[in-house]
Amino acid sequence: MIEIIDLHKSFGNFEVLKGVNLKIEKGKITAIIGRSGEGKTVLVKHIVGLLKPDRGKVIIDGVDITKLSERGLNKIRRRFGMLFQESALFDSMTVGENVAFPLREHTNLKEAEIKALVKKKLEMVRLFGVEDKMPSELSGGMKKRVGLARAIALEPEIVIYDEPTIGLDPITGRAIYRLILDMQRHLNGTSIVITHDVPAIFDIVDRVGVLSGGRIIAYGTPEEIIHSEDKEIQEFLRQK
Repeated sequence: MIEIIDLHKSFGNFEVLKGVNLKIEKGKITAIIGRSGEGKTVLVKHIVGLLKPDRGKVIIDGVDITKLSERGLNKIRRRFGMLFQESALFDSMTVGENVAFPLREHTNLKEAEIKALVKKKLEMVRLFGVEDKMPSELSGGMKKRVGLARAIALEPEIVIYDEPTIGLDPITGRAIYRLILDMQRHLNGTSIVITHDVPAIFDIVDRVGVLSGGRIIAYGTPEEIIHSEDKEIQEFLRQK
C-alpha cells in the first residue's frame, strides 16, 4: 500500500500541495483526477521520490520514503515503472534500444535475452516488427505504446501513468486504456493513473481520488464519484 499523509509542497510563494491525504490500495488501479495545473504530476513525483515535500509523508509498504537517502530511493524506484506524459523516448535511440534501456541499466542479462524480452514487451502492447524504427517514425499512439513497453520492461510492482492519453484522439485514447487494463492483469501489481480525462478513465479503474485546491477532496469508486453531491466535483464532471 502507498499512503500519503498531510503532504505539502510549495515552489517559491506558490503552494501546490496543501495537505494531501490518500491511500492507494495494493493490486488496484487508482486514478487521480483533477483540472490541469492542480498538482497531479507534482504528487506523482513525490510518490517516486523525485521531489521532497516541505512537510508530510509518503509511505510505501511501511517505509517513509521522504526520509530515505538517494541510495535508498533508487532501490525503491526500481519497484516502479512510469509512462511519462510525452512518452519521453530517447530520440537518438531505436524503439528496441528504448525498451532495452532499463534492462541494460538494471540487469546483467545477455544481449540475446534482452532482445527476446524487448520483442515480448512490444508484442504485449501490440507492436510488431518496430524494433529498428526511430521514435520520429511513429504516431503519437505508437509512441505511447513504446513508452508503456519500456515502463513494464522490468516487471514493476507499481506502474504510474502520467496523462497517458494526452494529445491522442478518443479512439486511440480508449485503446491505451485497454492496454493499461491488460498490463494490470498481467503484472498483478498496483497502477496509478494521473489524468483529467473523465469519464473515460472510469471504465478501467477501481478507485478515484479527486485533487482540487491542493487537497484530495473525494476518494471512492467511480460510481461514488459520479454520484457525489459535491458541487465542485459535479461541475468538473460536467465540463468533460
